[in-house]
Amino acid sequence: MNLVDRVILEWSYKTKKGYPDLNNEEDLRIFESMFGVDLTVTELKKLDYDVLTDRGREIAQELIQLLGIDQSQIIPQSKTGIVIYSPDREVLFDKIQDSGQFGRATQVRTGNWKKDGITIVLKPTGEKAGEYFELKPQQLGITLDKKISLSQLKSELIRGVENNKILSLDQKNTLLYAVDNQGSIDEISKESLLNGFFNEVNKNFGEPHGALLYGIENGYDSVEFPEAGNYPLIDYILYKGDERTQVSAKTAKGMGNTVKYNDVVRLAELADGKIPTKIKEFTNIINNNSVIAGAFEVIEKFGSSELKKKVQEYKELYPEYPKLGKGPEDRQSHADRVVIEKELVKELNSNPDFNFNNLFNNYVQVKYIKYRLNEKTLKGEISEIVSGEFNVRHQSKNSPGHDSDKLGLAVSKAK
Repeated sequence: MNLVDRVILEWSYKTKKGYPDLNNEEDLRIFESMFGVDLTVTELKKLDYDVLTDRGREIAQELIQLLGIDQSQIIPQSKTGIVIYSPDREVLFDKIQDSGQFGRATQVRTGNWKKDGITIVLKPTGEKAGEYFELKPQQLGITLDKKISLSQLKSELIRGVENNKILSLDQKNTLLYAVDNQGSIDEISKESLLNGFFNEVNKNFGEPHGALLYGIENGYDSVEFPEAGNYPLIDYILYKGDERTQVSAKTAKGMGNTVKYNDVVRLAELADGKIPTKIKEFTNIINNNSVIAGAFEVIEKFGSSELKKKVQEYKELYPEYPKLGKGPEDRQSHADRVVIEKELVKELNSNPDFNFNNLFNNYVQVKYIKYRLNEKTLKGEISEIVSGEFNVRHQSKNSPGHDSDKLGLAVSKAK
């Protein structure tokens, strides 16, 4: 199976129909949450700032003054296409829209403003973009689906950083210093290291770097990085001779990814575990419905009378539900939906019938290795949670300006 077929298959599994529909808002949002690409915007080239026309540069400078951003955050897609990359896309959206200086946005997330023939688009960095700095194992050239020594992993990490065409010199030097003590911390300008850089390092670079740090610290000799989707909940496998340790990599800072309910249930089923009826019904509802409809369907089946009333009032206020629009004028309908979803999460976490801790601790046989790049020392730091010590709680990653993730489980260490 080639890469394109694999992407389409993985995308298909998550869609309500079982296949992606390019005219379906929900299917497009699923793709964006999986791969960091908004298909409502043509895939963007990354060109030098100076490629912009004279008028394009004038508008870019107006945006820099309005938004308080750095010129390095503007990476054009064409001579007349300004693309602003930021971890605070929603904040910048509101500033541009409220200024009234750049016309009317046509997309709720990307903006797509037009002024004097210049297009202005917002793209996220960090957790929401997934791969802006191209720091995922496959983007760094790390060997996949094959056991490699930790020394080879270190060499591949260094080579991947050195060959990266997105990172600035300071960003490269930061990662080389973290991996191999190359250079000096005094030689790195920390002012040039934006929050989005650290967010993405923690999320993506932290997977191979965390494997290297944890492996060396605990006497492992080799590691294997499975290609996406090959093993549920597993990001890499460490080896110590014949001893095999399965690891799920997480960021120690920020929200990070949530665990899918269905992955936990599948692991329990493979081990012939007993799954409580309500948990199985709940999981099926989330799995078989879209991001937009899932929470409301759970409320219909298991929610309190108060939440059911709020859902009914919501549907009366927004009769187009569940086909919510994607323009700026539709933003409030998404925001109001998220408020109700967050209230559902509180109910789920207080109801023992929907507690996944027993299933997770009994059937998820992985270590959770959490990673963060210390912003002061610029060294990687790791911590671990092992099977039996997990505390999992329901979590919504959605916010008023971003609601493309299904409910899932947040993982922490039991106190």
